[in-house]
Amino acid sequence: MTLQTVQTFRLAFGVWAAIAVSYGVAWQLSFITPVFATIFLMIPAWIGWRMAIQLVARLIFSLMLGLVISEVFLDFPAICMPLYGVLFFYIYYNDTPSAPPFSTLFMTLGITIVPMMGLSGAGLPQFIAMAILLNLGFGLFFGWFFHTLLPNTLAKQSGQASPGKKPEPPSLPPREERVRLAFVSTIVALTAVAIFFFFNLVAYAFAMIQICFMVGAANSNATFQVLKANAIACCIGGVAIIIAFNLLVAVPTYSFLLVLTLLIVFFFSRKIYEGGPYAGAFISGLTTFLVLLGTSTMVDKVAGTNFYLRIGQILFAGLFAIAGIILVEHLLRPGRKRRFLPLFSRSR
Repeated sequence: MTLQTVQTFRLAFGVWAAIAVSYGVAWQLSFITPVFATIFLMIPAWIGWRMAIQLVARLIFSLMLGLVISEVFLDFPAICMPLYGVLFFYIYYNDTPSAPPFSTLFMTLGITIVPMMGLSGAGLPQFIAMAILLNLGFGLFFGWFFHTLLPNTLAKQSGQASPGKKPEPPSLPPREERVRLAFVSTIVALTAVAIFFFFNLVAYAFAMIQICFMVGAANSNATFQVLKANAIACCIGGVAIIIAFNLLVAVPTYSFLLVLTLLIVFFFSRKIYEGGPYAGAFISGLTTFLVLLGTSTMVDKVAGTNFYLRIGQILFAGLFAIAGIILVEHLLRPGRKRRFLPLFSRSR
């Protein structure tokens, strides 16, 4: 087998197994497990249990912070917003190559989505926090199991050359530049959180989280080109879920769900690993499909409605992030003549 074949099978069968188990048992928000499994299966090699424990610890810490904010500070905006500013700056500034993979994503998720759910009613923050932690644990398990079952070393049996030396990790920018970039990202993310919390936009929380990810993720490139790529990815996943949803309405059985999702996930896996200009779009398209599969199969949900709502939120999040960073940069350094968009391709 070639390395591409091993990676394709690992992702396809790993995600499919996560779908089969999570939808079969149907624990709390079980549809999130395949999304987490996809994240860890997309990593070229298993991250190791030491790194996995560090990642879980960071998520637990951020979820606890989210619960404290929800229970104590949510009714006091004068305290809550400065606290968010400190937390965002800490997360963005410490987004370095030495940090566990996706730790910034999970920590941002913990401090934003849990308090946002607190606006909907009592008990929801605790429910969401436990569900996220539970599904992350299962996602890590599927990632570890299929990395162990289908390791990259299987590709060597065909005589394929062993992979070369690991590339050197990217160097960090100077401390002053890291502070400046973290400060800019913090202001934009804090503005988004303040707006969504003030107007109680719980139904559009996905857009708020996307803004926080786009302005603070490592190697973020929130230019109009990437915004276009995100829209394409969402369209790919959205079209897939609309087709799947209508087929599942016609044949609403668990066995048919397994057959259908195996075919769809295998198609996405092939497109991801065969390369090409849209390989990255199919990665995001797969996660979009998995999220919409879960939300669309809930009671009183319509796949088409979720699809268009998600498209709109992604477009809004991208435009908000772009406009926000350009504006903050202009206010912080009004006298300098420079291009704004290259800021988005920074690497921390």
